[in-house]
Amino acid sequence: MFNKARSILIWLIALIVFAGSFSGCTKQTGTISSKPQELVIGIGRDFYDGPDSSDFVHGSTNVWESLTYLNEKLEPKPQLAEKFLPDNTNKVWTFTIRSGIKFHDGSLLNAETVVKNVKRFKEHPKLDDYGTFLNLEKIEAVNDNEVRFIFKKPEPAFPAKVAYFGCPIFSTQSFDSEGKIVHPYGTGPFKFEDYKKGEKITVTRNDNYWGGKVKLSKVTFKIIPDPTTRLSALQTGEIQAIADVGGVLPEQANIIKNNSNLVLLSRPVTTTHYLLFNNKKAPFNDVNLRQAVSFSIDRSQLVDKVMEGYGEPAETIFTPLAKTWVVRGLWRYDKNKASEIMNNTKSGIPHKAVFVINSSLANRWPYKAISEIMQSELKTLGFEVELKMLEMGAWKEALKKGEYDLTLTPYTLMTGDPDFFFGRWIYSKGQMNIQRGIGYNNPEADRIIDAAAIVPELSKRKELYDELQRLVAKDVPLSPIYNDVCLYATRKEIQNLKLDPFFKPSLEKAWIK
Repeated sequence: MFNKARSILIWLIALIVFAGSFSGCTKQTGTISSKPQELVIGIGRDFYDGPDSSDFVHGSTNVWESLTYLNEKLEPKPQLAEKFLPDNTNKVWTFTIRSGIKFHDGSLLNAETVVKNVKRFKEHPKLDDYGTFLNLEKIEAVNDNEVRFIFKKPEPAFPAKVAYFGCPIFSTQSFDSEGKIVHPYGTGPFKFEDYKKGEKITVTRNDNYWGGKVKLSKVTFKIIPDPTTRLSALQTGEIQAIADVGGVLPEQANIIKNNSNLVLLSRPVTTTHYLLFNNKKAPFNDVNLRQAVSFSIDRSQLVDKVMEGYGEPAETIFTPLAKTWVVRGLWRYDKNKASEIMNNTKSGIPHKAVFVINSSLANRWPYKAISEIMQSELKTLGFEVELKMLEMGAWKEALKKGEYDLTLTPYTLMTGDPDFFFGRWIYSKGQMNIQRGIGYNNPEADRIIDAAAIVPELSKRKELYDELQRLVAKDVPLSPIYNDVCLYATRKEIQNLKLDPFFKPSLEKAWIK
C-alpha cells in the first residue's frame, strides 16, 4: 500500500515538473493571449475617404485589395490577379484572376466583376485619381477568369499602375450607378464595420480570407491628430500601436525607447518631402532664385538635427527605393554656389516671400521647425520670408490660387514608376502641378514625359527618365528635401505588426501576446 502511494506521489511530482517546464518554454516563445484579439491603432489622420472616393476607406485598413501589389523592390507582383501578360505592342494586357476568392458579401470574384470595377473608373473619371485608365479604349472578360485591357497607346507600366490605390476591387454590390460606394465589400483580411466621424474606424476579421487564417478579430483605428496626445494614449494603453507614416515624430523616439512597455520601430517608405515653389510669380518665376534656394538647403543637417537621423537627405528626385530609376547626386547643398547665384541676381533685393505651412501636415512631420530653419537661412541670401500656418482646406485653396511662394509637402511614389511623379508634378497639365499652383511649364519636359510613358524597352525608358531628372534639377520647379524613414511604435505585447514601403500595416499577420 505504502509503495503504491509512494509511486503515485512520484508520478504527480514528475507531472508537475514536466508541466512547469512546458509552461516555461511556452512563456519564453510567446503565446497568443486568451483575451480577444482586438487591436487599437492610433493614427494622425482620418482613414475614411467616403462614398465619392475610389476606395471609401484607406488601404491601411486592409479592407480591400487590388489586382497587383508592389514588393520591397517596388516591382508589381500578383495579388487578386495571379498573372498578367502584355502583347508585343504593350497596348493589350491580359490578366488572369485568381479562382475561388469571395468578397465580404459572399459574392465571387471573377473577370466580369473586374470589368465592372474598371468601368466604374472609366465612366466616372473623377474617381480615377491616378489616371490609371485614362488611355483605356476597351476592357472585356475573355472568360470567367481572364480580363483583357486594350489601350490607345502602349502602357508598359500598367501592372504597376493597377497596384494598391491604382485599382481597388470591390463587389459590384458596393457601388451604385453613379460609382458611389454604398458599402465597401472588399476581399481583404478585414471587413468594414463602422465609422464615427473624426473619432474612429472599426474593421473586423474576414474569416473566409483567401490569404489564410488571421489572428486579430477586430482592429480599431483611433483618430488622434495631436502628436502629444497620440503618444500619451500609447503610453497609457488607450491605444496599443501608432502605425502610419508621420505617426511618431522624431523628437518622440527617445521617449518610446526609454519606456520598457513600448517598442520603437522604423522603416524607409516611398514618401519624399518637397519644397514647392510658385513658378508663376516673383520672386520664384526666376529660375536662378529657385536654384539658389535649393543649393542653400543643408539636407544632411536637417535630417540630423530636426529629424534626429530618422530620414535620408534627398539627393534623388523621388524615393531611392525605386532603385531602377533614380539618378543620385543631382540635388546637393552648396552654400557658395547659392551665394554666387544671388550675387549675380541683385534685382529686387530683399526678395519677399510667403512660406505657407499646412498645420495638419505639421502635426505629422516637423514642418514648422524645418520652415523656421529655412526662413533663417534664406535671410542670409537676401530673402524676407513670412511664415503663415494654414488649416488643410485653406492651404489647398491658397496653393491652387497661387497665393503663396514656398511650401512643404509630402508625396509618395505609389506605383513605383517614374511617370507617377513626372506626369503629375512636372507635366504642364499634371494634376499636382495644377492643384498645388506650381505653374511649371517646359515643352521639353512635356515631350520627354510623353515619350517615356509609352516606350516598351526598360533601357530606353531609363535613358529618358535620366534626362528628365537632370532637366528638373536644372529648372528646380520644386526641390526634394528628405526621404521619409517612418517611425512607428507598439506596446510590447503586440507581435508582428510591420509596415511595408507604402506604410500599410500587416494586420493579417499581427497578433497579441
